Amino acid sequence: MGGRFVDKTRISDRQTIFLLVNLVGATALIALPVVASGYAGRDAWMTAVLGTVNGFLVAFLVGALGREFPGQTIVQYAVSILGKIPGKAVGLLYLFFFIQPPAIVVREFGELLAVSMLPTTPQILFAMLIVSVSAYALYYGLEVLARVNELLFPLIIVLFLFILFSVAEHMEPANLLPVMEHGIKPVLLASLGPASWRGEIILLAMFLPMLARPERGARDAVISTLAIGMVLFVAMLVITMVFGASTARLSFSVYELARLSTFVATRLDAIWMIIWIVGIFAKIGLWYYCAVLGTAQWLNLKDYRILIAPIGVIIVAVSMSQYNTSTDMINFIAGPWISFAYLFEWFIPLILLICSRFKSSVPAAGG
Repeated sequence: MGGRFVDKTRISDRQTIFLLVNLVGATALIALPVVASGYAGRDAWMTAVLGTVNGFLVAFLVGALGREFPGQTIVQYAVSILGKIPGKAVGLLYLFFFIQPPAIVVREFGELLAVSMLPTTPQILFAMLIVSVSAYALYYGLEVLARVNELLFPLIIVLFLFILFSVAEHMEPANLLPVMEHGIKPVLLASLGPASWRGEIILLAMFLPMLARPERGARDAVISTLAIGMVLFVAMLVITMVFGASTARLSFSVYELARLSTFVATRLDAIWMIIWIVGIFAKIGLWYYCAVLGTAQWLNLKDYRILIAPIGVIIVAVSMSQYNTSTDMINFIAGPWISFAYLFEWFIPLILLICSRFKSSVPAAGG
């Protein structure tokens, strides 16, 4: 291998599915209501269904490239397909891409904690805390992160669904009507952002070689996309029935929903915060891992762990410097991020797949 680092981690199908569902769901539950409702109003629940299409496309591309280049990540097979200099350039772009989402999520983590519990605490402390915890987990490898997520994820889903259905007394089905009052165009526009989040499963292209059965990676991605769609669909229906037209004005509508929830006269917002923090930890950890592993492979290092601290510092710095307020962050997610995400989620992988098929067909054509 010429000194190139190879992660010997092996994770199961179930761990993969849980990681991918959490990867999208941990933040989509926060951003989807405010972003989708801003465009589609009471029809925002439809975006949870339409957004799955991009997930299926990304799953197909990752699976096809993985079958052609077994044992390699997208940073590695970009070089195999395009040659050293263009391939390294594409790999470098992906390293930049892998830094952006965890930085956004770190900032979301700080903004919600500031709004809900600790308004006077500097954002930098929240960022350093969550990145440090993720860094500690990464030091022991992806398998540790996968096992922790596998242990807690079912409990997270159960508690989350419990919170949703515990607000039944506040639901007004009339808030869903009339359906498509302004036609299909607002719904399609509102679906662009959620579809780009669904494409975050492109990270599978970085840890597909670490699966116990890599050939089932595309199947796991499809199952994850369907599961994410179901969870978001139910969540958006409940949120719209509870908050109606005011959903678009609530930056953290799921947290507000949890504040309405009661069980034995106890508010469940604290439980929601615990659920969300665990999910955020796993999501940041997975993006962080891909950034660190990809950088190690790009530099041909034997061990990615020496990069954990410097890349963690970069993630914190980007999260603190890129946005002034939560409104700025939401505007970025609903605007510039969409085209940026599509470029890395399906456009570049599609080009890589086309180039790979073309290269493999040239000798046969010449014969």
